[in-house]
Amino acid sequence: MKKLISYFIKFPIWANALILITGIAGVLSLFLMPKSFFPEMNPNRVYINVSYPGASPKEIEEGITTKIEESLNGIQGVKEITSKSSENISSITVTGVEGIDVDKMLQDVKNAVDGISQFPSGAEKPLVFAQTSRGMGGLSNVVGFYSLYGPDDLWELKKMAEKVEQDLLASKEISQIDVVGYPPVIIAVDIRENDLLKYGLSFNYISNIIKASNIDLSGGSVKTADEEIIIRSMNRSTNPEIVKEIVIFAQPNGDLIKLKDIADVNLDFSEIPLKNYVNGKRGVSFIVKKTTDEDLDKIASEMTDYISAFNSKQDTFQMRSLFQFADLLDQRIDTLSYNLVIGLFLVCFVLGLFLSLRLSLWVAFGIPFSFIGMLSFGILYGMTINMISLFGMILVVGILVDDGIVIAENIYAHFERGKSPMRAALDGTTEVMNAVFTSVLTTVFAFSTLLFVGGEMEMMEEMAFSVIACLLFSLIEAFLILPSHLASKKILNPHKSSKGKLRTALEKGVVSAREGYGRLLEKILKRHRLHVWGPMGFIGLVVLLFNFGLIRWTFFPSIPFDSILVEFTYQPGERETRTENFLWYCDSIVDEYNKELVERYNDTIITYKAISVGSTENLGEVGSHVGSVRISVKENEHISTIDMSNELKKKFPKDSTR
Repeated sequence: MKKLISYFIKFPIWANALILITGIAGVLSLFLMPKSFFPEMNPNRVYINVSYPGASPKEIEEGITTKIEESLNGIQGVKEITSKSSENISSITVTGVEGIDVDKMLQDVKNAVDGISQFPSGAEKPLVFAQTSRGMGGLSNVVGFYSLYGPDDLWELKKMAEKVEQDLLASKEISQIDVVGYPPVIIAVDIRENDLLKYGLSFNYISNIIKASNIDLSGGSVKTADEEIIIRSMNRSTNPEIVKEIVIFAQPNGDLIKLKDIADVNLDFSEIPLKNYVNGKRGVSFIVKKTTDEDLDKIASEMTDYISAFNSKQDTFQMRSLFQFADLLDQRIDTLSYNLVIGLFLVCFVLGLFLSLRLSLWVAFGIPFSFIGMLSFGILYGMTINMISLFGMILVVGILVDDGIVIAENIYAHFERGKSPMRAALDGTTEVMNAVFTSVLTTVFAFSTLLFVGGEMEMMEEMAFSVIACLLFSLIEAFLILPSHLASKKILNPHKSSKGKLRTALEKGVVSAREGYGRLLEKILKRHRLHVWGPMGFIGLVVLLFNFGLIRWTFFPSIPFDSILVEFTYQPGERETRTENFLWYCDSIVDEYNKELVERYNDTIITYKAISVGSTENLGEVGSHVGSVRISVKENEHISTIDMSNELKKKFPKDSTR
């Protein structure tokens, strides 16, 4: 290692080449590295949803959930199966072991579910799909929530929502959108009572005729010498005009009585309660998602541009962003940038006062070089710019230049003893090399344990990588680049006469502090019991503070989002009107609270409210008994969303008995 350091000192062009190569690779990686809110992890879950309109949770459990759970027994690689039977729907989650091929597990689960032949007659076809995003409740692939609102006419709203969805999917950046806010469209058959009596028909008879006529059937296959012909009847249609033509029966005179002769057939919305309101207007919500190859920032920018253009052209409908994860990511990037600037300034200022301004600049250079080096390897590692990796970068900023400061100060000390710049650079570096390497390596080993964490905490791997990579590149800068540039009289500044009064006074102060510390240390070392029982007593005090709750702790700190979500649930089977009335009651509470905030801060804090009837985001339930209110808060210096949430909790009723 000493020969390598000496070589870089003698030929500083190699240090410059290393900077240039690392810089180019790092800058390219910065532009190519995708952004996501949380790290992308390999999915390991398969979901099964079965709708059974009008069924109670008990009927769902006995007729659907239990049968599916029994069919899944024996599938290899399954870690656990969780299920939830709610009103109208059965939801089952199949979790695989770590490293499982989710596509193979999806196919195994589909085969098992398709083998069930005894579902209730009113149950719809099971929907089986694989997890596309894993980590933090599946939010790692969510870009944001957006709303379209306007007239109360649900058909007009649906038509516009479909147009918006098509426009967005036609863009280059967006490929995944979930639309929520109106019930599914069905073909409604309203049979006229007079015609039933006239022809002596029953509801069951007509229902069976429709089911038998509007269906896709497989007729097997016919094998010939040259090919195999698959026979399949494709009679299922969602067009009411075609359904109207279904023949119900033939009269004795040969006349055909069709469905349109005894019933009104039209497209209609199902009776599943699903309503969205934005600031009191009927609306729908768009949940925009991304794949692992897509960029969070680009999709968010595309959505912002589309909303701006849409609102400028529309008078009847309007769109707005409810919540974007890119905004939180930008805030974290701003925090990192601020810390970088402050760190660079403090290093240059302090070292410039005591040693040399040029020397301090090369020490501070270790911060951007370490980050650039980390990014150049991060893109090969598969890292993304996300909240976790940025947290690691923010964490490591404060310790990146520690090794550079120690080496630079020691080189400066050797130079002041009369050595040549090159000899001072070599001796000063090699003298502290082992100590610096050991101290940095200790931190690297401490963070390396996070590289092997499994389960949902696998996301911490990117934080560990960003810290470890930055520290290793800081060692490269401190051992190879820094000495080669400090081996110069211009950098080390031998002209003591150029020292100002301020620097002279500071150096005297440092000498005095050093001598005082030495005297204090000498007294402490003479009292062996003090430096043994002192730390133990301090540890005991900390433990007591924890036990008495004076020091609070949490696994993850609360992140102040720019919106507040209120969700509630009644017992399954509750009337939709009661749920909606309670939501509007909550809405009035938010209005009153907003007035209080305006009076308190002379500023409008709450910008809008989005109400959802029949669905929730976090509770995972749907039906007439659930609802939610999302409150959007503009960025302000008066009050955080966490404090607002705590104040609103005191105002909302503790139960939904209203």
